[in-house]
Amino acid sequence: MSLIRFLIPLAFFLAACSTADNSEPPAELLPIEAPEFVKELWSFDTGQGVVKKYVDMQPFTYGQKIYTIDTAGLLLRLDVKNGSVDWKFETRLAATAGLSGDDKRLVATSRNGEVALYDYDNKGVKLRWKQQVSGEIRTRTVLSGEQVFVRAVDGKLIALSAADGKPIWTVTRRVPALSLTGNSYPIVTDKLVISGFDSGKLVAFNRETGSTVWEHTVTTPKGRTEIERLVDLDGQFVLLDNIIYISSFQGDLIAITLSSGQVLWTRKFSSFQAMDADKEALYLTDDKSHVWSIDRRTGSAFWKQDALNARKLTAPRISGDRLVVADLEGYIHWMDKLDGKIVARQQSAEIRYISQPQTIGSTLIVMDMSGQLSAFNHQKKTVKPNTPFFFE
Repeated sequence: MSLIRFLIPLAFFLAACSTADNSEPPAELLPIEAPEFVKELWSFDTGQGVVKKYVDMQPFTYGQKIYTIDTAGLLLRLDVKNGSVDWKFETRLAATAGLSGDDKRLVATSRNGEVALYDYDNKGVKLRWKQQVSGEIRTRTVLSGEQVFVRAVDGKLIALSAADGKPIWTVTRRVPALSLTGNSYPIVTDKLVISGFDSGKLVAFNRETGSTVWEHTVTTPKGRTEIERLVDLDGQFVLLDNIIYISSFQGDLIAITLSSGQVLWTRKFSSFQAMDADKEALYLTDDKSHVWSIDRRTGSAFWKQDALNARKLTAPRISGDRLVVADLEGYIHWMDKLDGKIVARQQSAEIRYISQPQTIGSTLIVMDMSGQLSAFNHQKKTVKPNTPFFFE
């Protein structure tokens, strides 16, 4: 029996955890007093979206360029200034994750376990190699130097040669009978590859050999049913100042040292989303769509914003001294990073956002589930609610 039959699409899971009678409706949006100025700069349809699938097709950005791939394999390069297309290329991959890359190379993957590396320049893109791995890939790869690191849903972490795609090493960790379909992509340093697994373990491997350097159980399964015992490390973790911050679904948020895996602090926290961080705080969305600011030093909360309860928020993104999330109805919300107060709102779509917003300089980039990519500019000056750039 295929492993995929045991994986739960997250959107279905969240619906299955409640019935039509007791499911919590999304919070109503309240008017913003003296909202700050937001302008939509441009919007572009990047191709076939993921309306019927819960997969994250977050674009890859480098310099002033945005690189996207749709579920049919159409690869585009757009200019951040006006959304114009520099070039397009048909990869013919059934993509279920966004791209990774650098200034000369792009890596794309497929639900069939294909990994492909492309060389590109200002004129276009050319396939260098394509490699087949054993499992579906639902998170971006990591291209680091002359290695490509791939996390597949069958519990494998694979290191490939960036030169020709040949496998360097593979490690396999057990996948529970039931798990969410997402995965976090690994963090790669000069010497280590750190990856989270569906069992709730965080493991550091030697990047050259794949041997285990240390491992830590972030959270352990609890409860009687398989759903209650889900503890996936699907939320993308961050590495800052040699400390790894990672959250788990129905588990904990922890700070752990990069060198040895020693735990500095831990707190109860349930999230399947990525996080963002600055020198003072971590910014996270929990499984109730409450947005948090957490002290990096101690794990205590600076603030919690619950006005967007049950609106299925994306992971937050820092944009200057503001924090940005998007929701199930196509609204984008700007918050004050210091206290969580909602200061601006814009609706550019009527469909859900999944991907964490991105920033390129002062420009905010968001992609909805239909594949519509939009760019925004935000300024602190306030506007009246009836001005052309305010949408309620």
